[in-house]
Amino acid sequence: MRRLTSSKKGQLNALGPAVIALVIAAVFLVLGLIVLQEFKDTDVISNANSATATGETLTTVEDGTGEYFTANSLCGVTCGTVSGVINATSGTAIPSTNYTQTGCYIIYTDAANIAGFNNSNWNVTYSYTYGDEACTASNATIVGLGTFADFWEIIILAVVITIIIGLLLAVFGGRAQR
Repeated sequence: MRRLTSSKKGQLNALGPAVIALVIAAVFLVLGLIVLQEFKDTDVISNANSATATGETLTTVEDGTGEYFTANSLCGVTCGTVSGVINATSGTAIPSTNYTQTGCYIIYTDAANIAGFNNSNWNVTYSYTYGDEACTASNATIVGLGTFADFWEIIILAVVITIIIGLLLAVFGGRAQR
């Protein structure tokens, strides 16, 4: 009768491929995030649609704090130049020297409030471009893949525990006989 002996070195040999698999998975994860980010930032995706907001009411625009346009919440939005600002209460046009627009944000700049438009409602007209479903989906995927990194400790711990259990079974498992 021939005796089979178990090799304790076989368990340590499983460590190398496990580490290599983790490194390859990390590389693919990072590359996937980079590709998705570039995909999301292309004009075809992030600026697929265009629109104009006419007379959008911004409530209590103030000197120092300002207010975001409603379009600011859209995926990949790029706000164009404001084409008109009117005081909602008096109907008076607010000259562009009394406000500053940065992207989808407008702020009142007449600190002395000589014109009397500080802390009042404004009707703003502006154009903007924004992404569609592909922009929203790529953002959701990027966020989802970004949270995958939270599980690396668990995955590495599982691989180490598997190797340790394999070593313990090889040492204390006894001899197999045929």
